[in-house]
Amino acid sequence: MSTGSPRRAWAQPAARLAVVGCLAAGVVLGADRLGSVSAGTSPEQRPERVAATTTTGYCPGDPFAADDEQRTEATVDVTGSVAASAAPPEVLDGVITPSDEPGRITLSSLSGPPSTADRAPESGPPAETSDDLDEPVMVRGTEKHAPGLASGQSFVAGGDRAIGLAAQPCTAPTADAWLVAGGGDKGRQEHLVLANPGGNPVDVRVEALGTGGDEGTRSVVVPAHGRSIVLLDSLGGTDGAQAVHVSSSGGLVVPTIVDRHLDGLTPAGVETVTPTAQPATRHVIPGNANGEERGMVLAAPGTSDAVVEIRRVDGSGSRSAEVTTVPAGQIVDVELPEGEGIYSWQVESDEPVVAAAHRRTAGSGDESDLSWSVATTPFGTLGGAALPRGVPADVRRFISIAADDGPAEADVLVLKDGEVTSTEVTLEEDHGSAVSVGEAEAVWVRLSKGSVHAAVLLTGREGVGDPQTTSLPLLPSRVAVRDADVIREG
Repeated sequence: MSTGSPRRAWAQPAARLAVVGCLAAGVVLGADRLGSVSAGTSPEQRPERVAATTTTGYCPGDPFAADDEQRTEATVDVTGSVAASAAPPEVLDGVITPSDEPGRITLSSLSGPPSTADRAPESGPPAETSDDLDEPVMVRGTEKHAPGLASGQSFVAGGDRAIGLAAQPCTAPTADAWLVAGGGDKGRQEHLVLANPGGNPVDVRVEALGTGGDEGTRSVVVPAHGRSIVLLDSLGGTDGAQAVHVSSSGGLVVPTIVDRHLDGLTPAGVETVTPTAQPATRHVIPGNANGEERGMVLAAPGTSDAVVEIRRVDGSGSRSAEVTTVPAGQIVDVELPEGEGIYSWQVESDEPVVAAAHRRTAGSGDESDLSWSVATTPFGTLGGAALPRGVPADVRRFISIAADDGPAEADVLVLKDGEVTSTEVTLEEDHGSAVSVGEAEAVWVRLSKGSVHAAVLLTGREGVGDPQTTSLPLLPSRVAVRDADVIREG
């Protein structure tokens, strides 16, 4: 993915923050196990990857739970869980040889004791779930359960104020992120949840693009091992979608936008939205399909207007769907054409932009649900996701895959009831594919050639049952800590 011009005033601070985030994430994720490398390297020595022995991610918990710091009360009833699955040997085959140490999977609130999965159940790899979403949740896999660990949070909202399915991966904290969500419909509300996994308070600056001046900026102190909530309508207003820049100092945070729509007295959807890719001139947004409404929100954070072409990517290749201009410092919500099947969007721009796509699906009554798909980071080794538990059987589940910048070959690996099934996928450049994964508990995409963007799309059938749809990105899996030089004898 190409990046923005270094002349942009915002690009250099963002780059510095991203470096800080990467370094800090290395500490969080177990970089203390790197070991040392000899300064002298003979021709007989060759690099060998060392398996990760700690993988950690964080989820925000129930985004509608009461917030003691701001004296808010819970407004929506949710039923959900955080789930984690270790990668089975079939997934890691040819990728990495994990540690021989037993290891464990732990799930814990940031202020509470962990639950653990120390050993495999009677069949299949270790897995752990927690129904406690009152606080942000930490997921950790150690030793042989660390490489390829997949984890995520999901919930179903019900009642008179919100309805729908929402899911997201548990991620590493960051010092710099862009999030895109929301809309200008009446009854639409977005709020930003900031979780702090660290032991010290973190200063966070939240900037809503397109507002100008200090009206669109808020400074927030997120307490240690806690979370804070920012109502985005008070920053960006209620007239349209939101593009929010989150930057922190003194620590890292896990940011999530919660997008909820109440159309009069009728619930019209809920979604949790994780960060989209950093500003760039090329993005790929996997995990899209038809719905009552389809669109893409684009924002240009630089000082020049951006001319953007949106292309649809599927098994037939890439073809233009829309061309638009995004004014400098502004946000545009583009209506997109219908298209059969599951597909991806490709964004090409002459200036750096951020982007995310949205869709709406209707149930058998008046209610509807909404989903957001973010621009993803390509991966060339392994990517994975834990899927929502307890979802009705009529909600279909697909992996949407798009080649990054050349042809790609991959295996889609599906875990269900302790068994792993595999589907081979071959993609030409600028092509995409979708694989049905049934009632999978976790999925991985393993590359043998090239790199891809991928997401999981869950969607009900239009006009059938309760409206439920959500999209969650497949993130690059942590499998190794680094390359170490190893001397082979003989």
